[in-house]
Amino acid sequence: MPRLLKKMSAAPDLLLSSSCQVEMDRWSAGRVVLVGDAGYCAAPTSGMGTSQALIGARALALRLAESDGDHAAAFAAYERQVRPYVTVNQRHGREAAKLFGAG
Repeated sequence: MPRLLKKMSAAPDLLLSSSCQVEMDRWSAGRVVLVGDAGYCAAPTSGMGTSQALIGARALALRLAESDGDHAAAFAAYERQVRPYVTVNQRHGREAAKLFGAG
């Protein structure tokens, strides 16, 4: 570790980035709702960001279309439908992060 830290300090092209996972109690407030990484990033280590965003967007659109203008009911139905899928993917993201020494 000391050798690595010394090399890092001397490197002219060192780039560090953090990887994080978004976990929220709710994905909506008022007339605002989050979809994809903004609401439920599973972490880059999960490999599911695009899939989650597309599935979430489709579910939200369907729930809005069938809600007869009741956005609050649509948002709640969207979250009930998608959250179990997101929960599994977030767990997989945390497990994969451990393989990279990030967990």
